[in-house]
Amino acid sequence: MTVLNYYHAHQIVQEKCRGRLKCVRICPTKAIRIHDNKVTLFEDLCIECGECIHACPENVFVPVSNNLGDFKSFKLHIALPSNILYIQFGADIHPLVIHQALKNIGFDEIADVEKICDEMGYALYHHLKMHPEVRPLISSFCPAIIRFIQVSYPNLVKFIEPLDVPREIVAREAKRHYSKKLGLKEEEIGVIYITPCPAKIVSIKEPAEKEHSWIDGAIPINDIYNLILPEVIKIQQKATNNIKEYFHYARAWGILGHFSQDVGPDRTLSVGGIDHVKLILDDIESSKLHNIDFVEALACLHGCIGGVFCVKDPYVARHNSILMQKKYGEPSALDKKKVVEKYKKGYYFFENPVPPRTTRSSQTNIAESIKRMKKKERIFSKLPKKDCSLCGAPTCETFAEDCARNEADLTDCIFFSNKKVL
Repeated sequence: MTVLNYYHAHQIVQEKCRGRLKCVRICPTKAIRIHDNKVTLFEDLCIECGECIHACPENVFVPVSNNLGDFKSFKLHIALPSNILYIQFGADIHPLVIHQALKNIGFDEIADVEKICDEMGYALYHHLKMHPEVRPLISSFCPAIIRFIQVSYPNLVKFIEPLDVPREIVAREAKRHYSKKLGLKEEEIGVIYITPCPAKIVSIKEPAEKEHSWIDGAIPINDIYNLILPEVIKIQQKATNNIKEYFHYARAWGILGHFSQDVGPDRTLSVGGIDHVKLILDDIESSKLHNIDFVEALACLHGCIGGVFCVKDPYVARHNSILMQKKYGEPSALDKKKVVEKYKKGYYFFENPVPPRTTRSSQTNIAESIKRMKKKERIFSKLPKKDCSLCGAPTCETFAEDCARNEADLTDCIFFSNKKVL
Protein backbone atom coordinates (compact mmCIF):
# COMPACT_ATOMS: atom_id res chain seq x y z
CA MET A 1 0.00 0.00 0.00
CA THR A 2 1.33 3.45 -0.94
CA VAL A 3 2.16 5.67 2.03
CA LEU A 4 -0.08 8.74 1.94
CA ASN A 5 1.54 11.95 3.10
CA TYR A 6 -0.47 15.07 3.87
CA TYR A 7 0.53 18.39 5.36
CA HIS A 8 -0.43 18.90 9.00
CA ALA A 9 -0.25 22.04 11.10
CA HIS A 10 0.95 20.24 14.21
CA GLN A 11 3.81 18.03 15.28
CA ILE A 12 3.79 15.20 17.82
CA VAL A 13 6.18 15.35 20.77
CA GLN A 14 6.36 11.64 21.65
CA GLU A 15 8.30 12.02 24.90
CA LYS A 16 5.45 14.03 26.44
CA CYS A 17 2.85 11.30 25.92
CA ARG A 18 1.59 9.52 29.03
CA GLY A 19 -0.89 7.31 27.24
CA ARG A 20 -4.03 8.92 28.65
CA LEU A 21 -5.93 8.04 25.44
CA LYS A 22 -8.00 11.25 25.42
CA CYS A 23 -6.83 12.08 21.91
CA VAL A 24 -7.64 8.56 20.68
CA ARG A 25 -11.20 8.74 22.01
CA ILE A 26 -11.97 12.24 20.78
CA CYS A 27 -10.58 12.07 17.22
CA PRO A 28 -13.62 12.18 14.89
CA THR A 29 -11.95 10.25 12.06
CA LYS A 30 -10.18 7.66 14.27
CA ALA A 31 -6.80 8.81 13.01
CA ILE A 32 -4.85 8.29 16.27
CA ARG A 33 -3.48 5.18 17.96
CA ILE A 34 -1.32 4.86 21.08
CA HIS A 35 0.96 1.93 21.87
CA ASP A 36 3.55 2.00 24.67
CA ASN A 37 2.97 5.75 25.11
CA LYS A 38 3.84 6.33 21.48
CA VAL A 39 1.38 8.14 19.26
CA THR A 40 0.73 7.02 15.71
CA LEU A 41 -1.14 9.37 13.39
CA PHE A 42 -2.72 8.12 10.18
CA GLU A 43 -2.05 11.23 8.11
CA ASP A 44 -4.66 10.48 5.47
CA LEU A 45 -7.39 10.43 8.13
CA CYS A 46 -6.36 13.54 10.07
CA ILE A 47 -8.58 16.53 9.21
CA GLU A 48 -6.80 19.08 11.43
CA CYS A 49 -9.89 19.78 13.52
CA GLY A 50 -7.76 20.55 16.60
CA GLU A 51 -9.69 18.22 18.91
CA CYS A 52 -6.49 16.42 19.95
CA ILE A 53 -4.80 19.73 20.76
CA HIS A 54 -7.75 20.69 22.96
CA ALA A 55 -7.94 17.29 24.66
CA CYS A 56 -4.32 16.43 25.43
CA PRO A 57 -3.28 17.57 28.94
CA GLU A 58 0.42 16.97 28.18
CA ASN A 59 0.50 19.13 25.02
CA VAL A 60 1.76 16.24 22.91
CA PHE A 61 0.23 17.83 19.81
CA VAL A 62 2.03 21.12 19.18
CA PRO A 63 0.71 23.50 16.50
CA VAL A 64 3.13 24.41 13.71
CA SER A 65 2.71 27.81 12.13
CA ASN A 66 4.59 30.71 10.57
CA ASN A 67 6.10 33.77 12.22
CA LEU A 68 6.89 37.18 10.79
CA GLY A 69 10.46 36.19 10.01
CA ASP A 70 9.29 33.55 7.54
CA PHE A 71 8.10 36.22 5.11
CA LYS A 72 11.21 38.38 4.79
CA SER A 73 11.71 37.43 1.14
CA PHE A 74 8.55 39.24 0.05
CA LYS A 75 8.80 42.85 -1.10
CA LEU A 76 5.33 43.73 0.16
CA HIS A 77 3.71 42.26 3.26
CA ILE A 78 -0.08 42.27 3.52
CA ALA A 79 -1.85 41.23 6.71
CA LEU A 80 -5.18 39.50 6.22
CA PRO A 81 -6.85 39.40 9.67
CA SER A 82 -9.63 36.99 10.46
CA ASN A 83 -12.54 38.96 11.89
CA ILE A 84 -12.03 36.85 15.02
CA LEU A 85 -8.89 38.90 15.74
CA TYR A 86 -10.90 42.06 16.42
CA ILE A 87 -13.11 40.51 19.08
CA GLN A 88 -10.07 39.42 21.09
CA PHE A 89 -9.73 43.13 21.96
CA GLY A 90 -13.39 44.06 22.30
CA ALA A 91 -15.61 46.88 21.08
CA ASP A 92 -13.67 49.62 22.90
CA ILE A 93 -10.72 49.14 20.55
CA HIS A 94 -11.51 50.37 17.06
CA PRO A 95 -10.55 47.78 14.41
CA LEU A 96 -8.52 50.43 12.58
CA VAL A 97 -6.36 50.79 15.70
CA ILE A 98 -5.59 47.10 15.31
CA HIS A 99 -4.75 47.70 11.65
CA GLN A 100 -2.28 50.43 12.63
CA ALA A 101 -0.76 48.15 15.25
CA LEU A 102 -0.23 45.49 12.58
CA LYS A 103 1.60 48.04 10.46
CA ASN A 104 3.71 49.03 13.45
CA ILE A 105 5.07 45.49 13.75
CA GLY A 106 6.04 45.23 10.10
CA PHE A 107 3.08 44.81 7.76
CA ASP A 108 2.87 47.23 4.82
CA GLU A 109 -0.83 46.93 4.06
CA ILE A 110 -3.98 45.43 5.58
CA ALA A 111 -6.45 43.46 3.44
CA ASP A 112 -9.91 43.83 4.92
CA VAL A 113 -11.87 40.57 4.63
CA GLU A 114 -14.93 42.24 6.15
CA LYS A 115 -15.80 44.16 3.00
CA ILE A 116 -16.59 41.10 0.92
CA CYS A 117 -18.59 39.14 3.51
CA ASP A 118 -21.94 40.75 2.69
CA GLU A 119 -21.20 40.36 -1.00
CA MET A 120 -20.46 36.67 -0.55
CA GLY A 121 -23.61 36.24 1.51
CA TYR A 122 -25.77 37.52 -1.33
CA ALA A 123 -23.82 35.44 -3.86
CA LEU A 124 -24.67 32.35 -1.80
CA TYR A 125 -28.33 33.34 -1.63
CA HIS A 126 -28.35 33.78 -5.43
CA HIS A 127 -26.62 30.44 -5.98
CA LEU A 128 -29.18 28.60 -3.88
CA LYS A 129 -31.97 30.23 -5.84
CA MET A 130 -30.38 29.33 -9.18
CA HIS A 131 -29.48 25.73 -8.29
CA PRO A 132 -32.34 24.00 -6.45
CA GLU A 133 -31.26 20.56 -7.69
CA VAL A 134 -28.71 19.96 -4.90
CA ARG A 135 -30.10 20.03 -1.37
CA PRO A 136 -28.93 20.66 1.21
CA LEU A 137 -25.77 22.49 0.29
CA ILE A 138 -23.08 22.40 2.98
CA SER A 139 -20.98 25.47 3.78
CA SER A 140 -17.39 25.56 2.54
CA PHE A 141 -16.23 28.04 5.18
CA CYS A 142 -14.65 25.56 7.63
CA PRO A 143 -11.72 23.61 6.12
CA ALA A 144 -11.88 20.98 8.87
CA ILE A 145 -15.45 20.16 7.86
CA ILE A 146 -14.43 19.98 4.20
CA ARG A 147 -11.77 17.42 5.08
CA PHE A 148 -14.16 15.59 7.39
CA ILE A 149 -16.50 15.12 4.44
CA GLN A 150 -13.62 14.12 2.14
CA VAL A 151 -12.43 11.45 4.58
CA SER A 152 -15.57 10.14 6.31
CA TYR A 153 -18.39 11.10 3.91
CA PRO A 154 -16.88 10.99 0.40
CA ASN A 155 -20.33 10.58 -1.18
CA LEU A 156 -21.31 14.00 0.17
CA VAL A 157 -18.61 16.09 -1.54
CA LYS A 158 -21.15 17.03 -4.22
CA PHE A 159 -23.17 18.80 -1.51
CA ILE A 160 -20.34 21.21 -0.61
CA GLU A 161 -21.18 24.69 -1.85
CA PRO A 162 -18.89 25.63 -4.78
CA LEU A 163 -18.28 29.20 -3.61
CA ASP A 164 -14.82 30.05 -2.31
CA VAL A 165 -14.21 31.60 1.10
CA PRO A 166 -13.79 35.36 1.65
CA ARG A 167 -10.13 35.11 2.76
CA GLU A 168 -9.09 33.50 -0.53
CA ILE A 169 -10.96 35.99 -2.71
CA VAL A 170 -9.59 38.95 -0.76
CA ALA A 171 -6.04 37.55 -0.99
CA ARG A 172 -6.40 37.07 -4.74
CA GLU A 173 -7.68 40.59 -5.32
CA ALA A 174 -5.06 42.12 -2.99
CA LYS A 175 -2.25 40.51 -4.98
CA ARG A 176 -3.70 41.68 -8.26
CA HIS A 177 -4.35 45.20 -6.97
CA TYR A 178 -0.92 45.84 -5.48
CA SER A 179 0.84 44.12 -8.36
CA LYS A 180 -0.76 46.60 -10.74
CA LYS A 181 -0.39 49.58 -8.39
CA LEU A 182 3.26 49.03 -7.42
CA GLY A 183 4.56 47.19 -10.46
CA LEU A 184 5.45 44.10 -8.44
CA LYS A 185 5.06 40.50 -9.49
CA GLU A 186 2.30 38.68 -7.63
CA GLU A 187 4.84 36.23 -6.20
CA GLU A 188 6.71 39.18 -4.67
CA ILE A 189 3.64 40.08 -2.60
CA GLY A 190 3.12 38.10 0.59
CA VAL A 191 -0.40 37.78 1.98
CA ILE A 192 -0.35 36.50 5.57
CA TYR A 193 -3.56 35.31 7.17
CA ILE A 194 -4.06 35.76 10.91
CA THR A 195 -5.83 32.56 11.83
CA PRO A 196 -7.93 31.27 14.74
CA CYS A 197 -7.18 27.59 14.06
CA PRO A 198 -4.72 25.14 12.47
CA ALA A 199 -7.27 23.91 9.93
CA LYS A 200 -6.96 27.15 8.00
CA ILE A 201 -3.17 26.77 7.94
CA VAL A 202 -3.63 23.41 6.25
CA SER A 203 -6.15 24.90 3.80
CA ILE A 204 -3.42 27.36 2.80
CA LYS A 205 -0.57 24.87 2.58
CA GLU A 206 -2.62 22.13 0.95
CA PRO A 207 -5.99 23.43 -0.35
CA ALA A 208 -8.64 20.88 -1.25
CA GLU A 209 -10.17 22.85 -4.11
CA LYS A 210 -7.26 24.47 -5.94
CA GLU A 211 -3.64 23.82 -6.82
CA HIS A 212 -2.30 26.71 -4.75
CA SER A 213 -3.80 29.07 -2.20
CA TRP A 214 -3.63 32.80 -2.83
CA ILE A 215 -2.44 33.16 0.77
CA ASP A 216 1.27 32.64 1.46
CA GLY A 217 1.14 31.62 5.11
CA ALA A 218 -0.64 32.08 8.41
CA ILE A 219 0.21 33.31 11.88
CA PRO A 220 -1.95 32.28 14.87
CA ILE A 221 -4.13 34.93 16.48
CA ASN A 222 -2.55 34.36 19.91
CA ASP A 223 0.95 35.02 18.50
CA ILE A 224 -0.15 38.23 16.79
CA TYR A 225 -2.16 39.31 19.83
CA ASN A 226 0.95 39.20 22.01
CA LEU A 227 2.89 41.20 19.43
CA ILE A 228 0.38 43.96 18.79
CA LEU A 229 -1.12 44.40 22.27
CA PRO A 230 1.69 46.81 23.36
CA GLU A 231 1.23 48.72 20.10
CA VAL A 232 -2.54 48.94 20.59
CA ILE A 233 -1.99 50.35 24.09
CA LYS A 234 0.47 52.96 22.75
CA ILE A 235 -1.92 54.05 19.99
CA GLN A 236 -4.82 54.30 22.43
CA GLN A 237 -2.76 56.42 24.82
CA LYS A 238 -1.76 58.84 22.05
CA ALA A 239 -5.19 59.15 20.45
CA THR A 240 -6.91 62.46 21.05
CA ASN A 241 -9.95 62.04 18.77
CA ASN A 242 -12.24 59.15 18.00
CA ILE A 243 -11.58 57.48 14.66
CA LYS A 244 -14.19 58.60 12.15
CA GLU A 245 -13.15 56.42 9.21
CA TYR A 246 -15.76 53.87 8.15
CA PHE A 247 -15.30 50.24 9.13
CA HIS A 248 -17.85 47.45 8.75
CA TYR A 249 -17.48 44.53 11.13
CA ALA A 250 -18.93 41.37 9.60
CA ARG A 251 -19.53 39.74 12.96
CA ALA A 252 -21.35 36.64 11.75
CA TRP A 253 -18.55 35.16 9.62
CA GLY A 254 -16.89 32.54 11.78
CA ILE A 255 -19.57 32.65 14.46
CA LEU A 256 -22.29 30.04 14.37
CA GLY A 257 -25.52 31.31 12.86
CA HIS A 258 -24.07 33.52 10.13
CA PHE A 259 -25.61 31.97 7.07
CA SER A 260 -29.17 32.09 8.36
CA GLN A 261 -28.88 35.87 8.06
CA ASP A 262 -28.18 35.62 4.32
CA VAL A 263 -30.07 32.51 3.26
CA GLY A 264 -32.96 32.82 5.69
CA PRO A 265 -33.48 30.99 9.00
CA ASP A 266 -36.47 28.94 7.84
CA ARG A 267 -34.45 26.64 5.61
CA THR A 268 -30.97 26.94 7.11
CA LEU A 269 -29.53 24.63 9.75
CA SER A 270 -26.55 25.83 11.80
CA VAL A 271 -24.47 23.22 13.61
CA GLY A 272 -21.21 23.55 15.53
CA GLY A 273 -18.93 20.93 17.05
CA ILE A 274 -17.59 18.00 15.10
CA ASP A 275 -19.76 15.44 16.94
CA HIS A 276 -22.90 17.41 16.19
CA VAL A 277 -21.86 17.91 12.58
CA LYS A 278 -21.42 14.15 12.28
CA LEU A 279 -25.03 13.56 13.30
CA ILE A 280 -26.25 15.96 10.62
CA LEU A 281 -24.01 14.46 7.94
CA ASP A 282 -25.34 11.03 8.89
CA ASP A 283 -28.86 12.34 8.30
CA ILE A 284 -27.90 13.84 4.93
CA GLU A 285 -26.23 10.61 3.85
CA SER A 286 -29.35 8.66 4.87
CA SER A 287 -31.69 11.19 3.19
CA LYS A 288 -33.30 11.96 6.54
CA LEU A 289 -32.77 15.72 6.52
CA HIS A 290 -35.79 17.38 4.93
CA ASN A 291 -36.88 20.95 4.19
CA ILE A 292 -33.34 22.31 4.62
CA ASP A 293 -31.63 24.18 1.79
CA PHE A 294 -28.35 24.95 3.50
CA VAL A 295 -26.29 23.54 6.36
CA GLU A 296 -23.82 25.83 8.06
CA ALA A 297 -21.33 23.42 9.63
CA LEU A 298 -18.34 24.49 11.74
CA ALA A 299 -15.92 22.11 13.47
CA CYS A 300 -15.55 24.17 16.64
CA LEU A 301 -18.54 24.18 18.95
CA HIS A 302 -19.01 27.97 18.90
CA GLY A 303 -17.54 28.52 15.47
CA CYS A 304 -14.14 30.11 14.86
CA ILE A 305 -14.27 31.93 18.21
CA GLY A 306 -13.59 28.51 19.73
CA GLY A 307 -10.42 27.96 17.69
CA VAL A 308 -7.33 26.76 19.55
CA PHE A 309 -5.41 29.93 18.60
CA CYS A 310 -7.94 32.32 20.15
CA VAL A 311 -7.12 34.30 23.30
CA LYS A 312 -10.55 35.03 24.72
CA ASP A 313 -12.99 32.52 26.16
CA PRO A 314 -15.55 31.81 23.39
CA TYR A 315 -18.44 33.14 25.48
CA VAL A 316 -16.60 36.41 26.13
CA ALA A 317 -15.66 36.55 22.46
CA ARG A 318 -19.27 36.05 21.42
CA HIS A 319 -20.33 38.87 23.75
CA ASN A 320 -17.61 41.09 22.25
CA SER A 321 -18.83 40.28 18.76
CA ILE A 322 -22.38 41.35 19.63
CA LEU A 323 -21.11 44.67 20.97
CA MET A 324 -18.90 45.17 17.92
CA GLN A 325 -21.75 44.48 15.54
CA LYS A 326 -23.80 47.16 17.28
CA LYS A 327 -20.93 49.62 17.06
CA TYR A 328 -19.37 48.79 13.68
CA GLY A 329 -21.91 46.51 12.04
CA GLU A 330 -23.74 48.83 9.68
CA PRO A 331 -22.90 47.56 6.17
CA SER A 332 -22.48 49.81 3.19
CA ALA A 333 -25.08 49.64 0.43
CA LEU A 334 -24.78 46.38 -1.50
CA ASP A 335 -24.98 46.52 -5.30
CA LYS A 336 -26.84 43.25 -5.82
CA LYS A 337 -26.84 43.60 -9.59
CA LYS A 338 -23.07 43.83 -9.62
CA VAL A 339 -22.80 40.79 -7.35
CA VAL A 340 -24.92 38.76 -9.77
CA GLU A 341 -22.78 39.89 -12.70
CA LYS A 342 -19.62 38.80 -10.89
CA TYR A 343 -21.30 35.54 -9.93
CA LYS A 344 -22.07 34.80 -13.58
CA LYS A 345 -18.43 35.40 -14.48
CA GLY A 346 -17.29 32.87 -11.88
CA TYR A 347 -15.71 35.47 -9.60
CA TYR A 348 -16.77 33.75 -6.37
CA PHE A 349 -16.30 30.11 -7.30
CA PHE A 350 -13.76 27.44 -6.35
CA GLU A 351 -11.21 26.71 -9.03
CA ASN A 352 -12.11 23.00 -8.86
CA PRO A 353 -14.78 20.88 -7.18
CA VAL A 354 -13.78 19.33 -3.86
CA PRO A 355 -12.87 15.65 -4.47
CA PRO A 356 -13.01 12.76 -1.98
CA ARG A 357 -9.66 12.23 -0.25
CA THR A 358 -7.57 9.20 -1.13
CA THR A 359 -7.19 7.21 2.07
CA ARG A 360 -5.80 3.88 3.13
CA SER A 361 -9.25 2.34 2.61
CA SER A 362 -9.78 3.67 -0.90
CA GLN A 363 -6.43 2.33 -2.13
CA THR A 364 -7.37 -1.34 -1.96
CA ASN A 365 -9.16 -3.32 -4.66
CA ILE A 366 -12.57 -4.92 -4.17
CA ALA A 367 -11.28 -8.46 -3.64
CA GLU A 368 -8.83 -7.33 -0.99
CA SER A 369 -11.48 -5.19 0.70
CA ILE A 370 -13.90 -8.11 0.93
CA LYS A 371 -11.20 -10.38 2.34
CA ARG A 372 -10.24 -7.81 4.95
CA MET A 373 -13.87 -7.12 5.84
CA LYS A 374 -14.50 -10.80 6.56
CA LYS A 375 -11.39 -10.97 8.72
CA LYS A 376 -12.46 -7.84 10.56
CA GLU A 377 -15.93 -9.29 11.24
CA ARG A 378 -14.39 -12.52 12.51
CA ILE A 379 -12.10 -10.68 14.91
CA PHE A 380 -14.79 -8.21 16.01
CA SER A 381 -17.14 -11.06 16.93
CA LYS A 382 -14.58 -12.24 19.52
CA LEU A 383 -13.99 -8.82 21.09
CA PRO A 384 -15.73 -7.68 24.32
CA LYS A 385 -17.40 -4.63 22.71
CA LYS A 386 -16.33 -2.46 25.66
CA ASP A 387 -14.72 0.32 23.59
CA CYS A 388 -12.29 0.89 26.47
CA SER A 389 -9.47 2.08 24.13
CA LEU A 390 -6.85 0.32 26.29
CA CYS A 391 -5.61 -1.42 23.16
CA GLY A 392 -4.66 2.01 21.80
CA ALA A 393 -7.53 2.17 19.28
CA PRO A 394 -10.70 4.22 19.85
CA THR A 395 -13.25 1.38 19.56
CA CYS A 396 -13.37 -2.40 19.35
CA GLU A 397 -14.54 -2.12 15.75
CA THR A 398 -11.56 0.07 14.84
CA PHE A 399 -9.23 -2.33 16.66
CA ALA A 400 -10.66 -5.25 14.67
CA GLU A 401 -9.99 -3.34 11.46
CA ASP A 402 -6.42 -2.62 12.56
CA CYS A 403 -5.91 -6.32 13.21
CA ALA A 404 -7.36 -7.16 9.80
CA ARG A 405 -4.81 -4.79 8.28
CA ASN A 406 -2.01 -6.43 10.28
CA GLU A 407 -1.42 -3.11 12.05
CA ALA A 408 -2.33 -4.56 15.47
CA ASP A 409 -2.36 -7.94 17.14
CA LEU A 410 -5.31 -9.45 18.98
CA THR A 411 -3.14 -9.80 22.09
CA ASP A 412 -3.05 -5.99 22.27
CA CYS A 413 -6.57 -6.29 23.68
CA ILE A 414 -6.34 -6.71 27.45
CA PHE A 415 -9.00 -9.44 27.32
CA PHE A 416 -6.70 -11.57 25.14
CA SER A 417 -3.31 -10.47 26.38
CA ASN A 418 -2.48 -13.95 27.65
CA LYS A 419 -4.30 -15.94 24.97
CA LYS A 420 -3.69 -16.98 21.40
CA VAL A 421 -6.74 -16.57 19.24
CA LEU A 422 -6.94 -17.05 15.49
